[in-house]
Amino acid sequence: MFKNRSLLALIVMTGFLFSAGIIFAQPGNTVHKVVEGETLWDLAGRYFQNSFSWPLIWEANKEIIADPHWIYPGQELAIPPQTLSEQVTAPDTAAAQPEMQAEASPQEEAPAEELVYEPEPMEEVPAVSVRKTQAMGYVKRPTPVVSELMAFEAGYISDELDKPAGHVIGSDRKDIEALMSNDPVYINLGSRDGAKPGDKYALYRVGQKVKHPQNGKNLGKIINIIGVLEVTDIEEKTSRAKLLKTFDGISRKEAFRPYVQIIVPKDVAPLPVQKSNEGCIVAFKQINTTATEYKVVYIDKGLANGIMPGDVFEIYRTGTKASDPDRGGKNILPELIIGRLQVLSARNNTAAAVITNSRVEDIVVGEKIRLIKQVPAR
Repeated sequence: MFKNRSLLALIVMTGFLFSAGIIFAQPGNTVHKVVEGETLWDLAGRYFQNSFSWPLIWEANKEIIADPHWIYPGQELAIPPQTLSEQVTAPDTAAAQPEMQAEASPQEEAPAEELVYEPEPMEEVPAVSVRKTQAMGYVKRPTPVVSELMAFEAGYISDELDKPAGHVIGSDRKDIEALMSNDPVYINLGSRDGAKPGDKYALYRVGQKVKHPQNGKNLGKIINIIGVLEVTDIEEKTSRAKLLKTFDGISRKEAFRPYVQIIVPKDVAPLPVQKSNEGCIVAFKQINTTATEYKVVYIDKGLANGIMPGDVFEIYRTGTKASDPDRGGKNILPELIIGRLQVLSARNNTAAAVITNSRVEDIVVGEKIRLIKQVPAR
C-alpha cells in the first residue's frame, strides 16, 4: 500500500511539473517547456531570481530562439545550471543607503564620481511607464541606472560569431559613407526571408580578437554596434529601411542582426556588497594602449558571476616593493585605488563597462578590478 501511494504521489508530482512547463533532463540540467504568455524575462526571474539574467537562457538556446523577443508554446528550453562560480553575496542593504542618497553622508565619496547617466532612450517610452510626481504634478520617466543608449552602443565580446541576418546593399544617396539617422537604405532581405515592415536590426562590425591578459584564454571578438535600422517597405528579395541611429559611417555590405533592446534596472541604485568579486579589464572598445574617464572597457565578469548593469567596480593596483635606505630590506607599499567603472551591459562571462572615475591617465588592459557595489536583483 505504501509503495502504491508513493508511486501515485510521484505520478501526480510529475504531472504537475509538466503542466507547469518544467521538465528535468540530465542530472544538473533543467529543460523548461514554454507555455503561452511566457517570456525569457519571466523565466530568468523564475529560475535565477533575477529577470535581468535572461541572456543566460538565450545564449543556451540560440539554435532554437532566432529572436529573443519571441519564444513559443511547446519549445523546450535548456535552463543553465545555477552552479555559478564566485557567486556574489547579496548587497548589504542594512549597511548603507542607496548610492543616489549617499550625498547625505559626509563620509561617502561624492556621488558625482559614479556618473549614473541620464537616460537617452532610443524610442519614446510608452505612457504606461511614466509616473506623475505628487509635488509638482509633472511627468517624470523612470531613471535607468545607466544610459540604455550607451549600454547598447558599448557593444560586447562574443565567443560565437553567428551568421549575420543580412547586409546593407545600397542607398538612394550616392555618398553612403555619410548616411545619418532617417536616411534610407536597402537590405538583402525580403518577403521570401520572412521580413516585414517594422522589423529592426542592429548594424555591427566584428572587431579585434580578445585574449585574457592573465591566462591567455581566447574570449572571443569585440562586436562593435554601429547603428540600428527599421524595415519600411518589402519586396520579394529586398527591402527598403531607414536608419534609426548611426554611431559610425555606414558603408555598403554592412552586416546586421536582429535588434535586441538593452534592458537596464530603473529607479534603483547600487548598494555595497558583503563579498567582493574580483577580475580584470580585458580590452578597450577603442583600440589604444591606455584609457581614462568615460572610456568603454570590457571585463572578465558577467551574468554567470552575478554581474548586471549598474554594478560598480573599483580599479586597483597591488602594492609594489620599495627599498628602505635606512633599515635595509624592502617594504610592500599600500595598494593603490586608481579608479572606478560601472557596468553597462553583461553577457555570460564578460561585460561592457564605462570608466566613471580615474586618478591616473594610464589605465591599461590587465588592471585588476573588484566589485564594491551591486544593483539589487528584482
